[in-house]
Amino acid sequence: MENDIWGTVSLQDRDVHFIDIGDLRLWLKYKDSEIRIAYCYRDEARGEVDEQEPPKEVRWVRWAHKNGHDRVRILPAFADLPLIVQSEYSLKVSPHTTIQVFSRIPIWITIALAHDDYLLLELPAIKMSKTWFGTPIEGELCYHTMTKARRDLSKLKPEPYLVSCPITISNKSPGALDFESFCFRVERLGIYKHDGTLWADETQITYHGEEHHSDVIMTGKLPEGIDKQMQLTKPRKQIHASLTTRTFKRLFEDADILGS
Repeated sequence: MENDIWGTVSLQDRDVHFIDIGDLRLWLKYKDSEIRIAYCYRDEARGEVDEQEPPKEVRWVRWAHKNGHDRVRILPAFADLPLIVQSEYSLKVSPHTTIQVFSRIPIWITIALAHDDYLLLELPAIKMSKTWFGTPIEGELCYHTMTKARRDLSKLKPEPYLVSCPITISNKSPGALDFESFCFRVERLGIYKHDGTLWADETQITYHGEEHHSDVIMTGKLPEGIDKQMQLTKPRKQIHASLTTRTFKRLFEDADILGS
């Protein structure tokens, strides 16, 4: 199943189309000119999983559409909010130094009608809690992830629910950058598939010091061996201009207040 999750599926040709990715389980079927989708997460279901029928406590969500289209397009997507990414280990980046790191970000799954891309449902492959990045009066809501920013991905097992993101960080300040975590804005990145692994295009972050915002540029540069023809998903926001925003300094966090 992992190799054929993405793409267009005719639900009329099968009883139930089952997807198991990350912590998410999905059941899709076409009946009485309706598309029906049921889903749950691993911690919500007891016992063995029946690929033909969801647990009794899980309800079907039903869509009726003109002309009764039965084909759906299933694709990966980035989260609808920025993510807080932790460094694999605390690292000091000296002035006028550039490093490259990689972060594997959990995807969302989108299900849309194939004939007009009408979005039926989008869900995260794993549950993520929300947190606040910034100050109590100026900041933004983000997802907190367990993923780490690493210098090397070669020893990690590829996972179908994670997209590998190359990130270049340049310290243009006169002092050292304490690289422990950062706010990763993924809405301007596309998703590509290469040898069964999901990849994103490059993000460049330029740090100017604690009291200054960072420059963030989505360069569109792809990892070696990947080209535009391998794109599965376009960015959520089709904006190519650079951002100037707070990226590294995290002054306030209260996940308990925000909830999950």
